[in-house]
Amino acid sequence: VIFDLAGDLYGTTVGDGTPTGGHGSVFKLTPSPSGWTESTLYTFTGGDDGASPYGERLIFDGAGNLYDTAYGGGTYGVGLVFEITR
Repeated sequence: VIFDLAGDLYGTTVGDGTPTGGHGSVFKLTPSPSGWTESTLYTFTGGDDGASPYGERLIFDGAGNLYDTAYGGGTYGVGLVFEITR
C-alpha cells in the first residue's frame, strides 16, 4: 500500500471476493471522521489489461499517476506494468 500527499491510501487486491476469485483490483481508502471510505479505481478482467496485481511496487509519478505490476494477463499472459491516471 502507499499513501498520497492528501493522506489517501492506495492498494491492490489479487482477487475480488467473488466465488470465481476475480482478477484483482486497485482501490483507494480516503480517511473520514467516521473511518475510511473505500473506492475501487480499477477492476482487472484478466485479459490484455492484466490480472493479479500484488501491490509490491506501488509508486506515484510527479503528476500523481499510480504504477504497479500485475503477474498475469497482458498481451502474452505473463503480466504487465499498469498505470492508473488521475
